[in-house]
Amino acid sequence: MGDDIQLVDRYIAGDEGAFEELVLRYQRQIYAVLYRMTNNVEEAKDLTQKTFFSAIKGIRDFKKRSSFKTWLYRIAVNASLNHLRKFRQIEVELEDSMISEQPGALGSLLEKEKKELIAQGLYRLPKRQRLAIILRVYDGLNCSETSSVMGCSEGAVKAHYHNGVRKLREIMKEKGYKIYA
Repeated sequence: MGDDIQLVDRYIAGDEGAFEELVLRYQRQIYAVLYRMTNNVEEAKDLTQKTFFSAIKGIRDFKKRSSFKTWLYRIAVNASLNHLRKFRQIEVELEDSMISEQPGALGSLLEKEKKELIAQGLYRLPKRQRLAIILRVYDGLNCSETSSVMGCSEGAVKAHYHNGVRKLREIMKEKGYKIYA
């Protein structure tokens, strides 16, 4: 977004409020991706703060070759991967967009069971496949943006995503469910 670049330039020129605008614009998205990576509210809050702190420290090094959003996501993903390496493995729950809807009380129970199975399945995926699915499904990033965030080629993103979805489908099929992604 050109608007983001203007805000970055304004902040570098001394306008403190410009960075506040960027924080307000992206804090919910960054928190959401970090929550999905950690499955922990407090860890996601801490990592969100660390992400913006790192961004403000490194904003003068932002080369503007990618969008500010992609650059910020990359900082957040690096923070979460570093955190996960240090502390624990994660569980992630996919939203309703990954599974079909069922009406009624029985449908609600089935939905909950599906979500739990998907979360368990994601937990079993390698980190790169899990991350590709999170960025593509939750955050709606395209392959190019996802490759910038993950630091790999678009082909690698497609492979991680495809293999992750295939494995999730296998897990769900074992339990008698289908997922669509």
